[in-house]
Amino acid sequence: MKIKIPTNCPCCEYTLELVNDQLFCRNQACGAQLGKKLEHFCKTLGIKGMGAKTLEKLQLSDITEIYYLELDEIITALGSEKIAVKLLDEINRSRNSDLATILPAFSIPLVGNTAAQKISKVVHSIDDITQEKCKQAGLGEKVTNNLISWLETDFQEMKEFLPFSFTVDNKPVANAIGEVVCITGKLTSFKTKSEATKALENAGFKVTESVTKQTNYLVDEDNKGSSKRIKADQLGITIIKNLLHFLNEKKYD
Repeated sequence: MKIKIPTNCPCCEYTLELVNDQLFCRNQACGAQLGKKLEHFCKTLGIKGMGAKTLEKLQLSDITEIYYLELDEIITALGSEKIAVKLLDEINRSRNSDLATILPAFSIPLVGNTAAQKISKVVHSIDDITQEKCKQAGLGEKVTNNLISWLETDFQEMKEFLPFSFTVDNKPVANAIGEVVCITGKLTSFKTKSEATKALENAGFKVTESVTKQTNYLVDEDNKGSSKRIKADQLGITIIKNLLHFLNEKKYD
């Protein structure tokens, strides 16, 4: 019996491409591919509890959405506050991953742990990565082309929404304040939540997605009566109405 080679992806119906006797779906929005990429990302960064079944329940459509999950929506999806809190803690912990850990997580073809370790030895941050630096690190032509191509395309679209510093040495600030901050609502002092988060972490604060008894501050610049604001008021947590002013004042404390 002659086997008929499929022409379309069974998941998204996108036209398949035959390369070296293997079929590939090149649709970046393919649901099957996205699920595997999300699972690989979470596994690489060591986000415990974020397996295939959990990801399916959360119904994420992009890697960046991991870092904008709210406690309430995780509870709704997973049906357990205890599990949701643990998962958020794992997600927040992964924000401190260094460049060598982060790069292999994005499923860039041929860019695994070895390549990431090599490039991390010759650069200080992701912005330093060039063709020349890849050559200096001893990366092959195909690996280099894949990495540079990803930096110029996919990375440009998502970098604004990712919480990482993308630096080689991402150790906590030596004089870290250690206080816990949560952000709610639209920001006016920063363009994005990602920028605000980085500024807080660089100042030594720990940024979380939920308001708990351990929270020291809630950033709420537009005061729209969010559930986080209501809970913060109930717990007597200090409200930050302008984060930029707050950080500037902290510098001179």
